[in-house]
Amino acid sequence: MLFAPPRTLIIAEDIGDIESEITKAIGPLNTGGGVVIVGSPEMNTPDPKRPFMFSVNIKFQCLELSIVNRSASGNQVYAERLAEIIHILMRNWEPATNGWSGMLLREWRTGPAEKFKGYVADVIVFQTETCYETEQVV
Repeated sequence: MLFAPPRTLIIAEDIGDIESEITKAIGPLNTGGGVVIVGSPEMNTPDPKRPFMFSVNIKFQCLELSIVNRSASGNQVYAERLAEIIHILMRNWEPATNGWSGMLLREWRTGPAEKFKGYVADVIVFQTETCYETEQVV
């Protein structure tokens, strides 16, 4: 769904010059699509009631340049539609290794993009957790 025309660029937050990648992806009228930026996992504060659990949040930023996307001749790739697709793909998804739990939606907000001026964003935050590995000491 994310790669059908108009295309949608998926980039990792640590790619480097994200802004130039976004500019290329959005492009002029009728050529580009939206952009989804996948953030690096961020560790949550440990819960004192469950010190054996390791919990992380993963943020997805779905961006659109509304002047390009929503005009009559625009490509009609809206941030909220990208966010809906990400939500459908990621909710309850469980990584196949290391015992991580299914992804749970923790936050969904819409508004101006955090770091990218002029862009509209839907930001979705999922949480997953696993147990710390333990070894018995004899």
